Amino acid sequence: MKKLALSAVAAAVALSAAVPAQAAMLFGVKAGVDAWFTDAKVNDSRSLSDSNTSGSYYVAFEHFVPLVPNFRLRYTDIDNGNVSFGQTDYTAYYEILDNDAVAFDIGVTMSKFNSGKFNNEKFSEWQPNIYGNVELGIPMTPVSLFGDLNFGNYDSTSTVDGQAGVKWSIPLVAADLNLRAGYRVMDYDFDFINTGGEFFADGWFIGAEIDI
Repeated sequence: MKKLALSAVAAAVALSAAVPAQAAMLFGVKAGVDAWFTDAKVNDSRSLSDSNTSGSYYVAFEHFVPLVPNFRLRYTDIDNGNVSFGQTDYTAYYEILDNDAVAFDIGVTMSKFNSGKFNNEKFSEWQPNIYGNVELGIPMTPVSLFGDLNFGNYDSTSTVDGQAGVKWSIPLVAADLNLRAGYRVMDYDFDFINTGGEFFADGWFIGAEIDI
């Protein structure tokens, strides 16, 4: 399984590098924050104490240099009852398409789980993932639909972290203000947890983003 996951990551990088980026004529920066209202299950058990509001913060840098990937950094703070951790996602990606109708990115993510606690068992681990993002513009409106996904399976640990939603863009003088809302799901099976490491969290989120 480890070789399969690494081969999939390498294939994604090779495919991405083979297709030139079509956006980011010069340089661009996106920065945003989301409030995620979560319910969680730990080892298939759900309780009222597993509900919480998590913060997610991210910044992305895009450029015009061929073959050099763009970069996104995202941090999500999880604290749901018996499970808590800080998740930092380091994503390198390429823009395959970027126009008013369709935008599509693909790349790889290294996720770092910091200060983790799972039923009083502490952990700190890295996890490789394949990354994808798609955005569909609704013609003649400032509204678009979006979705992104990180998924991986390495050393018997599997992770799926995905979200989908709607974005409303408001033009400003030197940037766009994007208001976002949607649904996010984490489905993790941490093999390194001795007492069983199944963690599932889902819920609605709202957020705002500045696109320069």
